[in-house]
Amino acid sequence: MDKVFEFPAGLYGFPALKRFLVVDIPGAGDVLKQLVSADDPAIGFTLVYPFAFFPRYSPDIPPEELAAVGAQSPEQVLLYAIATVPEDFRQATANLRAPLLFNPFTRKGRQVILDDDRYGIRAPLFQGAGPVPAEEGP
Repeated sequence: MDKVFEFPAGLYGFPALKRFLVVDIPGAGDVLKQLVSADDPAIGFTLVYPFAFFPRYSPDIPPEELAAVGAQSPEQVLLYAIATVPEDFRQATANLRAPLLFNPFTRKGRQVILDDDRYGIRAPLFQGAGPVPAEEGP
């Protein structure tokens, strides 16, 4: 997926940034990606394929959101979540409430705010992982 995607509406908090490059992370397969602004390369995000960590994640994507990226069904898009990865990666979280849709055919993307209380903005990727005690650190 190493291509530039156009986000006509930008991302929440970054409405002026419209073009983003999805970059593979070596060794991460499709589970983790980097999203880097083509307009301002200093702005970037870690993306996570949420289904790898949350097998029951089943967001209802409204048809108008699919249409905004040129898709007619959820099967035509790739869905990722923005992750926050602190120094102790076991404390990483994903924003399941506002997933990103990518249409690899039209190269359009969109961030969707779900109206669904089942999904939070800081869902722990590693359930039950506590902080690393100082003596166990790297």
